[in-house]
Amino acid sequence: MPRSRLVRFSAALLCLILINFRLASAAADPTPAAFLTPAADARPGIWWFWGESVTTDHGITRDLEALQRAGFGSVVLYEQVFSDAPDALKSLSPEWLARVRFAAAECARLGLAFELNVGPGFVAGGPWITPELGMQRLVGTETTVEGGRTVALTLPQPASKLDYYRDVAVLAYPTPAALAGEVLPVPQRASFPAGVDLTTVFDAANGARVRLAPPANHAPVLIQLDYGAAVTLRSLTYSLRPNAKALVIATQVPTSWADDFYGENMRLNPPIGELEASTDGASWQRVCQLPAIGYQHDSWTQQTVAFPATTARYFRLNLHDWGRNERAKDDDLLLARVSLSSVARVDHWESKSGNVADFAAADRTPDYAPAETLDPTRVVDLTSRLAPDGKLSWDAPPGRWTIFRLGHTPTGAKTKHGRPESAGLECDKLSAAAARVQFEHYVGVILREIQAVPGARLASVTMDSNEHGAQNWTADFAAQFERRRGYPITRYLPAMLGRVVGSRAESDRFLHDVRRTIADLMSDEYFGGFQRLCHEHGLTLIAQAPGIATCLPSDNFQAKGRTDTPMGEFWMTQSDGTIDCKEAASAAHLYGLPVAAAEAFTGSRAEVHPAMMKPFADAALALGINRFVVLAYVHQPWDDRKPGVTEPRFYLPYQRHNTWWEDSAGFWATLTRSASVLRQGLPVSDVLYHLGSDTPAKIATWRMRPAPPDGYDYDVCTDDALIRRTSVRDGRIVLPDGMSYTLLVLAGGDRLSLAAARHLKALVVAGAVVLGPTKPVGSPSLGDAAAGDAEVRRIADELWGAGPLATRGVRQTGAGRVCWGQSPAAVLAALGVPRDFDAGGTDRLDVLHAHRRTTDREIYFIANHRAQPRHVTATFRVRGRTPQLWHPETGAITSPAAWRPTADGRTEVNLPLEAHASVFVVFGPTTGIAPAAVAPAQLVAERPVLQTLTGPWQVSFASAWGGPAETSFAELAPWNATADPGIRHYSGAAVYRKSFDAPATAAGRRVLLDLGDVAVLASVKLNGRDLGTVWKAPFAVDATAALQSGRNELEVRVVNTWVNRLIADAGLPANQRLTWTTDNPYRPTDSLVPSGLLGPVRLRLGDKRD
Repeated sequence: MPRSRLVRFSAALLCLILINFRLASAAADPTPAAFLTPAADARPGIWWFWGESVTTDHGITRDLEALQRAGFGSVVLYEQVFSDAPDALKSLSPEWLARVRFAAAECARLGLAFELNVGPGFVAGGPWITPELGMQRLVGTETTVEGGRTVALTLPQPASKLDYYRDVAVLAYPTPAALAGEVLPVPQRASFPAGVDLTTVFDAANGARVRLAPPANHAPVLIQLDYGAAVTLRSLTYSLRPNAKALVIATQVPTSWADDFYGENMRLNPPIGELEASTDGASWQRVCQLPAIGYQHDSWTQQTVAFPATTARYFRLNLHDWGRNERAKDDDLLLARVSLSSVARVDHWESKSGNVADFAAADRTPDYAPAETLDPTRVVDLTSRLAPDGKLSWDAPPGRWTIFRLGHTPTGAKTKHGRPESAGLECDKLSAAAARVQFEHYVGVILREIQAVPGARLASVTMDSNEHGAQNWTADFAAQFERRRGYPITRYLPAMLGRVVGSRAESDRFLHDVRRTIADLMSDEYFGGFQRLCHEHGLTLIAQAPGIATCLPSDNFQAKGRTDTPMGEFWMTQSDGTIDCKEAASAAHLYGLPVAAAEAFTGSRAEVHPAMMKPFADAALALGINRFVVLAYVHQPWDDRKPGVTEPRFYLPYQRHNTWWEDSAGFWATLTRSASVLRQGLPVSDVLYHLGSDTPAKIATWRMRPAPPDGYDYDVCTDDALIRRTSVRDGRIVLPDGMSYTLLVLAGGDRLSLAAARHLKALVVAGAVVLGPTKPVGSPSLGDAAAGDAEVRRIADELWGAGPLATRGVRQTGAGRVCWGQSPAAVLAALGVPRDFDAGGTDRLDVLHAHRRTTDREIYFIANHRAQPRHVTATFRVRGRTPQLWHPETGAITSPAAWRPTADGRTEVNLPLEAHASVFVVFGPTTGIAPAAVAPAQLVAERPVLQTLTGPWQVSFASAWGGPAETSFAELAPWNATADPGIRHYSGAAVYRKSFDAPATAAGRRVLLDLGDVAVLASVKLNGRDLGTVWKAPFAVDATAALQSGRNELEVRVVNTWVNRLIADAGLPANQRLTWTTDNPYRPTDSLVPSGLLGPVRLRLGDKRD
């Protein structure tokens, strides 16, 4: 074959081999060696931001060497910037590409994997994306004509952007009889609050927003309209500036399951008011509520509320309760484009049609009569009659006709957070052709440069979260829709613009199919397209598909299944982890992918340090994450400017000039060991939730009903994985790689697609146990039509039984059964499946867990998620095996001090867990493992105090950073509380020295040196012997080998963060500052943070020596 094809074939074959090797490795048994010296690919990766300053070879080398020393395994070159640094190299310029080649060579020298973001900036696009290849939206205009004659007119072109518009269809419908001849008059009078002119609010063309401040004493704002005579209205449309996150974004953090929970630090804003009607202007009745509009990274802020035909002379907006947001700047209400209409519209059509992505109930559109809606059986397709200039000639039948001219235009979404020269349109997220153009113009260019470097290799392409706004069309959408849904899209197209076509049910089911098609195309054409391109070139795809901020009505599980490594995201404001990480883990489990990654520690500031980071990492691990990719390391071109280059939006501490960077290897090693162990074997989850076929499909706490049971883990799927990946073996629902579930829970409501219903029946007949709280009444898809609905109901009758259901029941069909009216925990208990993990009644968020199984080992990850040490009596669903404790912070393997088998066939282990500590409890053979020491039964604070080391302490600071070269502390005290400004504002390392005489009462016992409290980490030497670095509580080291009878010399090197020095420098002129940074996020009035060795420092008696 031609050489170019051979190269591509070889690259694709290499990629396939690598992926298969990873799948095979995932099933391999863990060994102590794998725990102590994990593979390089288990090490954390980091996004390496270029563009905030000049990029130099010297800085590249220093950056990469620092990352290797700390224990990182990979870097992702990512041009994300928040400034326009004049000295920064232009993206893709010859000079910039030379730096890329050098970076790739250095990564090869240092053993770091070199990866690349999919495009310059955020998310995927650039100047090479033309309007044709940009994200698209369906638009349209309506024209009403009288028939019974030849109609010759020019149809107005729908609004367009970027001078690009293409027609899709021209359709004529008989104007609904209820609207024939009805023209809604302009209100004769409008009354507004005193001092406020809201005239422009009703100007749909203008779109100017009017600002309303929250009224005093929560009094409502009343906007009254007098039409002069009775009118009939059916819908209300309005535009707002979003002042809260959309539900699809604000359901991110796992917690106790409740109907009204929407996420840590996030909440649902109440409706902003009501529309009311009156016949006399005195007595008012509510017509509908006005829900708040959620923010979704999009300029589209319009929302339509539909209601039954309401006739009255007076209508008014009763506005209230909008000033309840956590951000004060959003307390004002910005209102625009208010439109009252007699037209029957689909309720919340903007989200149902994919113009925005949010959860919308399908049954809120009124049951309009046929005389109020468009009749799809009488549509006339006039597309072929439209001239290029928009002229139309048509012999219209008698009657009044509404003509729709429909087309598509770019949304105008552009890349952001990149260099100015690389800015451009976002590529089409439903198009494989657009994905190829994006790949070739950025990844392809860089790939060719790297391939020219001996020994260098590009390993992967990374995709950040797709926060680019919505789209609901692409050039071949109509053809893709018909192929996937089984019927032509044409006659129902006006429903995508909000018109009710046929009936409420027809329109909602059609729009379900639209959303489903958008999701399928995003998964198959966009993410799947990038994955295919990566494989063609020997690369793998790591993607937040589509990411935490869902902008399209995507199927997050299906999309992540079109990657090689699905990726979630967690922020340093989300202490219990994020549902996005659970989605990434579920997708990895369902699609047989060994690694689930997370964008880690996003939103960090200068005060962040390893002890603060640990519980966030543990939460991600417990949710199923086994690779960390840190956000982010900003390139540091200089050695003498500290803290150095950062980003104006975020102060990013993860770089070589951070005070604690060179002392952080122990923390990163902890993450590496944990990730490595959590890649072994297969995950253990008892419950598989099925969310159905509707989109957006993501885990949302208020939609997961019935709630997942405590003590059991679960995964979540949609139709794609259920149908393509599940079967039954020995009564369990199994996946092709061997993972299995005890129970399938149907959580998608009362409708199942026909394909899912057929597969469900096959699973039950083969032996699956299903919890179906609601008996299906039909399909959500219009494509399944009446016959499909009937078959879904027949299957439901077979599985649930015909006729009304009892409140609680179980029905056997074949070898399996369907249950209802019970909780998942009750069904599992009835099956004889006890809790997999039980922490003795503690809150499930107090003690976190994850479970994996190999051929001969049960591996449990356990984390104390609270800042207090505790004793936990943990019960594991393991019988007849000996537990060991694998400690990721130290690499030590011990035996628990106390454990026993339980009467119900499980194993109980006593776990003394320090604050924010984690441990692996591993059940299995001990062959090849050195005899393990018994783990201490006591917590450090419970051990007897042998001696307390009091002052004075000799302390030396670095004078270059403002501290005294030598000073004495009579007693330990925080630096920020001292009178000396050089110490109070000091940032960096200081060394404490003390001589002491040790008592002789420790014979035969181990001795711990407990430093008490430390801010933020410490390295300890005793009598010249290095005892290591402690970075979290308890700040204690084993001093047994170094402690000597009589005189001892102690040296404690303590490091704090940059915060206090940055606060001080914020109040100084530039020439007096000790620090240099591109952005100081602090003010001189900010509070200083505790720093230093805080103590008390004690010698404590440990266990007997071995």
